[in-house]
Amino acid sequence: MARVLINHGLANRRWQDHWQRHLANALRKQGHLVSYAQFPNPDKPTLEEWQAMLNAEAELLVEAGEQAGELIFVGHSLGCLNFLWAASEGDLPTRFSRALLVAPADPTLLPDLEIDRLNLNHPDFSRLVAAFVDEVTLVGSDQDKWLPRGIRETFGKPLGVEPVVIEGGNHLSMADGWGYWQGVIDWVNDPTADLTVRG
Repeated sequence: MARVLINHGLANRRWQDHWQRHLANALRKQGHLVSYAQFPNPDKPTLEEWQAMLNAEAELLVEAGEQAGELIFVGHSLGCLNFLWAASEGDLPTRFSRALLVAPADPTLLPDLEIDRLNLNHPDFSRLVAAFVDEVTLVGSDQDKWLPRGIRETFGKPLGVEPVVIEGGNHLSMADGWGYWQGVIDWVNDPTADLTVRG
């Protein structure tokens, strides 16, 4: 069993066929403790509100105790940036064993959300993040409009992580056809699972 914190992205209302909703339901059926909260004002989020929600949900999973299993984060797009911001600022309430960052958006494309201040080029960025998560897994595609410089250049190098690149996956969102995603479900149970497996 694991404690899993799932964070959605911009304008996401936890739609019925989104891969994160499938993930939450599948993991709960397997007996995992899952937090998949709706973040406030998803169309016009503020950094302050999203940071507060992230920390509140993380604290609830911490209160469940280590007997409830390892602590895992799974984020998509802005949800990934929210997590990276908290980690790099030293503001997370606990340490995670693993984090799966799926299609994190280039923060410079989101200046109205303040998240553009996330400094991926800080010389200690990977060390700051590593203080709050033991292992980062990075997944993106080769055709993501939110990653014009590519996932390897934008996030892989700053984090010191070689990403899993899915060809033609776009932003790996429901709008891009990413509904049920078996690979992510498998990854929670086994960090060596093949994340490219769709169904």
